[in-house]
Formats: sequence, C-alpha cells, structure tokens
Amino acid sequence: MKLSLRPWLTAMAWLRGAPISLGTKLVVLMSGVICLVLLGQTLVWLSSEITDMDQHVLSDGTIVAQSVATSAVALLENPTERAFGLLFDRLDKTVDVVEVVVSDRAGKVLASRKRPGREPQITQPFGAFRTPRRSPGLAALVGDDAMYEVGAPIARGSEIVGNINLVFRSTVLAEKSFHLTAVALAMALLWMLVGSALASVYVRRITNPLAQLGKAAEAVAEGKFDQVAIAPTSRDEIGQLQYRFGQLVDALKEQRAANADLLDKLQLQSARLRQRVDDVTAELRETARYLESVFRAMEEGVLTCDLAGEVVQVNQSASRQLAGLSKPEPGMHLAQIVPEGEPLWRTVEEVIHTRKGRKFEISRMYDPSTGDGEQASGPTQRQLAIHAYPLLGQGNRSLGAVLIVTDVTADRMLEERLRRHDRLVSLGTIAAGLAHELGNVMHAIQGFAGLLARATPADDDRTPDIAAIRSENQRGVQILDRFLQFARPGHNRFGDESLADLLQEALGMCGYRLRSSTVQLDENIQADLGAIRCDGRQLVQVLVNLLLNALDALDGVPHPTLRVSAHRDANQRARVVIADNGCGIPRENLDRIFDPFFSTKEGKGTGLGLSIAHQIIALHGGQLSVESQLGVGTTFTIDLPLDGPKQEAP
Repeated sequence: MKLSLRPWLTAMAWLRGAPISLGTKLVVLMSGVICLVLLGQTLVWLSSEITDMDQHVLSDGTIVAQSVATSAVALLENPTERAFGLLFDRLDKTVDVVEVVVSDRAGKVLASRKRPGREPQITQPFGAFRTPRRSPGLAALVGDDAMYEVGAPIARGSEIVGNINLVFRSTVLAEKSFHLTAVALAMALLWMLVGSALASVYVRRITNPLAQLGKAAEAVAEGKFDQVAIAPTSRDEIGQLQYRFGQLVDALKEQRAANADLLDKLQLQSARLRQRVDDVTAELRETARYLESVFRAMEEGVLTCDLAGEVVQVNQSASRQLAGLSKPEPGMHLAQIVPEGEPLWRTVEEVIHTRKGRKFEISRMYDPSTGDGEQASGPTQRQLAIHAYPLLGQGNRSLGAVLIVTDVTADRMLEERLRRHDRLVSLGTIAAGLAHELGNVMHAIQGFAGLLARATPADDDRTPDIAAIRSENQRGVQILDRFLQFARPGHNRFGDESLADLLQEALGMCGYRLRSSTVQLDENIQADLGAIRCDGRQLVQVLVNLLLNALDALDGVPHPTLRVSAHRDANQRARVVIADNGCGIPRENLDRIFDPFFSTKEGKGTGLGLSIAHQIIALHGGQLSVESQLGVGTTFTIDLPLDGPKQEAP
C-alpha cells in the first residue's frame, strides 16, 4: 500500500514546487501510460454502450412524433388553439417535452408549446422532405440535460399537408451513463494502483545506479576527483554508462592538470600584456596632453569639423581670431562662425569631397568695441585668411576638415600703409626735386618783380600787373612751401601738451564756420584726458583739417551733426573721433583718401590736406583711419600713444 500511494504523494509535492526525482518521474510516466490505456478502452466501451442507448431513445422519439403527426391530420382542417392544446397535453404524458411546433406545408407555424424558462430550440421548422433526427452528442449524454430533436410529416392520404417538430429531454440515458462511468473508473483505479506498485519496483533498479552517477558528477563538478569511485553494477546500458563515466573522470583529471599549466602561462602572459597596455596608454595620454597643449598654444585659430560641418574642436586662439564675428564652440555649424557663412561652408565642403586643401580669404563687416566699452562709430572691415585641409582617418576614410583661421586685417592694413608710404616717399622725392627747380625760378621772379615794382611809378599803368605778378608768384611760393612740408616736414617740437586744450584750440579756429552754420556740435571729451607728448602745432593742423572736411561734408544735410570725442584707454593710448552725418565717401574711394592730390571736393581742394595729416600722425607713432558709408556719414579716428613716438623725428 505504501508503494501504491507514492505517486500521489509525489504529485502533491510537485504541486507545492518540490523537486522531483527521476524514479518518481518514471513511476508517474508508467502510471500515466496505464491510465491512458485503461481510459482509452473505457471510453470506447462507454461510447459504444451510450451510442446504442442514444439510438434507441432517438427511435422512440421518432415514433412518438409520427403518432402525433397522425393525430394532427384532422386538426389541420379546422385548427384551433384548444384542439392543439389537448394534443400537446397527451404528448406531455408520453415524453418530457421541451418544445413542440406544428407548421403547415409552407413552413408557417400553426401551433407551438415551449417549456417555461427555456430558450427556443427550434429556430426554423423542418420541411416535409427534411425529417430531422438530431442527437445531443456524447458529451451531453453523460449529463442530466440531454435533449433530442425529431420531426415527422403530417400526411392526408398521399399529400403532405404539414410538419411537426419535437424537442424532448431524456434522463434515463444520463442515469445509465453515470452508472457505467462509475464502474469503469473503479476498474481503472484498481489497475492503476497495481501498475504503480510494479512500476516502483522496476524503476528502483534503474534509478539507484543513476543516483550513484549523479553524486559522482556532483563531486566532479566540485573538483573532488579523489572521492569519485564508479564500478559497473551490471552489463546492460546502465553498466556501460557507469564504465564510460569512469573513463571520462580519468580524462578530466588529466585535462585538469594540463589546464592548470596553461592557466599559469596565460596569467603570466596576461600580466605582461597588462603592463604593455598600461605603458602604451600612458604614452598615448602623454601624447594627447602634448598635442592638446600645442593645440591650445597655437597663435592661429584652429577648428575641426565633421562631414556635416559641425564644429568638433576649437582652440582659444580661434575665439580670439573670430572675436566680434562669433564665439565658436563645439556643435556650432561652420556657416555660423562668420556672418553670411554659407560660402565658407560650401568651400570647406568642397575640400572634404575633393580631399584637396585650399587657402582663401574672406572679408566681413563687424562692429568692434573699444577697451573701455565704448562702441565704435560704424562697421569695420575684417580680413580672415583660412587654410582648409581634409581630415582623414584610418584607411584613408574622410572624417571632416581642419581649418586654420588667422585675422590678417592688421597685415592688410600694414600692407596698405606701406603702399601708401611708398607713394608718399616717391611723391616726396618728386616734390623735393620740383621744389628745388621751381624754388630757384620763383624766387628769381619774386626778386625781379620786386625790383620792377620799385622802378615803376605808382601811377604807371603797369603797376597793377606787376602787383598781380608778385601776388600770384607769392601764392605759388606758398604752394611750394606746402610741397616742401609734405616732402620734408620742418623741425618737430615735441613736448607735453594737453590734448583737451589742443582740441579746444582747433574748435576755436573753426568757430566761425560753426557759428555761421546750423551744425549741431556734440562734444564728449574725457575730463581727465591728461597730457600727451606731441608737436602741438602739427596736431592742431591735423584737427583743423579734419574739422573743416567734416563741415564741408555737412553742407546741404537736413540735420547736420558733428561729433567730437576723446578718451584714453588702459593701454596708455588716446583716441580722438571726429564724425559727421554728411554725404559720406564711396567705398571705392576709401583706399585712396590719403593719397596725395586725391580729393572728393570737385576742384575746391588740392588733395594734400589728408596726406599731410596722415604723415603727421604717423610721425607721432599713431594711426589715422577712416570709416564711411554713403548717406550715413564719415568717421575719422586718431589713435596716439600718450608718451609720444618711440623715436622722435628731428
């Protein structure tokens, strides 16, 4: 009895999640096979018995339906509800009626009755030539609610005049089915208990050697090869398995020793590789720091971008070179690092695709700020020299481009000043020669004209002509003096002068023009401007020349305004700005504004004033620059060192 209950106890343990042994599984498997065989035989026997009883009940129901159809022939001639009610009452005494329907030949329902609380079972009456015999099926037969549906034609002689459909319930078959099922289950249980007992005895002979192999395998997994002792217990497949397992254990012992030697070698090699990796990593880090230091220390601005044009790296010099245009940073597109930067990106994109470097320059306008935060009067031209090279990776794969950006604005201005200086030197040489030749002639004319004037009476008709000769000759001498001043300025008298006083003196000299016009003067002169080392006479000449040019440019302007400002910065330099809102100077004339004999006053000037002013400022170690736009105005800016030039000219 103990062996018989073991499968059921094991099944309960399995339901609780406990592990199941192989022996138990085999017992359960063999018991299950026995159950399946017995269940199959029982189901076949039950099906045969129940099917025979089902056909018997169905035949009896068909006979009842035919008898009802015979009784209903007379009722069809004069159908009344009472007549059919009596017929249905006699039918209820014969079978357990669920639903009955009487219909004519066309299928029209003439009378029907349904058990209360039941859903209709007959959805459409059967025709005369479709007499139904529908069984509820095997599954419904073993229950207590097996229902049958039968039908029969209603005939008057040889004529079919109607049909009767009957659904009835049979409980006898359900009772017999239950009894047969109980007998079959009892027999199956008995045989299953006997089979389980036999299976337990047989399985134990199989599972004991396997359990021994399991413990040996566990010892092998833990590395306890010395505790493994396997001896074949039989000559069947289990014995062969034990013998092969013993051979496997011996092979594992040998392989374990070989693996230990190999592991020692691998650990030694791994330690060497780790040390090598550490050395290479340290070298790479040192190289990266070195390259990063070089990258940051480069005077030129360096940017790298990917294939889409987004900036990847940028050094501090790039921010300095692009100051006033943008603040480059990683993630920014190349088209954004300068105003109107789409042409720049298209050029770099061409470099990436062609893999050929290019050198080009771009020119952009920007509004710079002075050292003390004062905004400049107008836009300034910036010249940027850009070297673009393709950036290639491993396998010559294109990664993007590297750009070297250099602000060459100062270089281009220096080149322009050198070209202007060369022209001035050439003109100075010509002027010196011309002054030498003309001076002799004009002084001779002046001398002879003076002798002629003294020798000619005052009432002589030639006296006015002689006076005109002397006057025009004197005017020519003055022009010649200006040539000489341009070619070889006179002796410079440098000293400490108040820049504010020099500005006021120049404004005073132009006071008549200011008072006689509607020009609004806007003065912004720093109170503590202090002294500057300069030749005050020459500096006043420059200021007066610039003020008069500004007043000339304001003629005809609706609301003329003249702005004069002066301040000093932290770099010990003074800046004087003279700006007007006059007609402005065309861009094509800005490069020639300081050239000798170039004038925009249409015959009203000699074109030497700005050339001489530029030369005087250069002798003081400063810079004279101009910015102008047509219809907006012109701004002249003078930058001077407070301590004078590094080497004073004689």
